[in-house]
Amino acid sequence: MSNEIHHPHDGLFKASLSNIEVAKDLLQTHLAPELVQQIDWNSLRLTNKSYIDEQLSQFHSDMVYACQLNGVDAYIYLFVEQQTEPEPLLPFRLLEYNVKMCREYINQGNKKLPLVVNLVLYSGKKTPYPYSVDIFNCFEAPDRARAMMFKPLELIDLGQLSEEELVQHGSADLLELLLKQGRERTFYKWLEEHPELVLALFEREYGMSGILYILDQEKAYPGDEIVKKLKSIIPSKEKDIMQAVRTIRQESMQQGIQKGKKEGIYETREEIAERMLRLHLDVGTIQQATGLLKAEVIQLKKKLGL
Repeated sequence: MSNEIHHPHDGLFKASLSNIEVAKDLLQTHLAPELVQQIDWNSLRLTNKSYIDEQLSQFHSDMVYACQLNGVDAYIYLFVEQQTEPEPLLPFRLLEYNVKMCREYINQGNKKLPLVVNLVLYSGKKTPYPYSVDIFNCFEAPDRARAMMFKPLELIDLGQLSEEELVQHGSADLLELLLKQGRERTFYKWLEEHPELVLALFEREYGMSGILYILDQEKAYPGDEIVKKLKSIIPSKEKDIMQAVRTIRQESMQQGIQKGKKEGIYETREEIAERMLRLHLDVGTIQQATGLLKAEVIQLKKKLGL
C-alpha cells in the first residue's frame, strides 16, 4: 500500500519519518535499551507498506521499517494514535495489523514469521493515556487470558494414538477413528475388520456424516464396493446408506455446476461422469445421474484407467 498523504497530521508524520536519520533518532530514543542494542541500525529501511484501515486513516498513521534484529528479519511498526477519544482496544488493533504484516511476509515465500516491534506515538488530549497497553487486558478475564492465550497449541496427533485409546473417548471415539483411518484414503478393509464400530456409527448423531466421509475419502476401492460392504454389515440401514450415496452424487454434480459457473461454462455429461468415476461411484449411479449409456460410462472408465 502507498504512503499517499490524506491528512495534515499524516503528511507531517510521513514527511519527517521517511527520513531514516529522523526515524533512527525517534526509535533509538523511545525503544527499550535492550532492543536498541539488538537492532542493526545500518539495515534499517523504510518500506512502502501501511496496514491502517481506510476508514480510520483520518485518525491513525503508520510507518513500517524493516531491519535485522540479532541477525533475523524484523519489522518496526510505528503507529500514530491521534483520535480525540483514545482506542480502548489499541493492543488488539495493533495485533490485527501485525497479523496482516506477518501474512504478507509469508506470502512472499518466507517460511517463518518475522519479529515485529510495535511503537505507538500518541498525541491525544487525554493524558496520561487512559487505557492499558497490555493485550491481555483487552480480554474479559485478563488473568485467565494471560494463563491461556498465546501458549503452545494443544494438539491431538491421531497418528500417535492407538484405536484402543480412541475408543475410550466417549461419543467422540468414532469421529477420531474415522479421521485417523481417513489418512489412508481407504476404508474397505477397516470396515471389514471393525463391524462393531460401523454399527455404533449409525447410532451416533453424526452417523450419516460419517458414512458420507467414508464414501468421499475412499480412493482404493470403487464406491459400489464400499456400499456393498456397508450393506452387508448393517442390512437394516440400507435406506440410510443409499441416501448417503445420493447425497454424494448430488454434491458431486453441484460442485461441477458451480465450477462451471465460476469459469463461465457448464460441464458436459462426460466431465460430470469423469468426476463421479474419480469418486469411485458405480456405473449404474453415474448412468442415472448423467444420462450416458452404460457402454459410454464403461469406456470412459477404461480411458481413465479406473
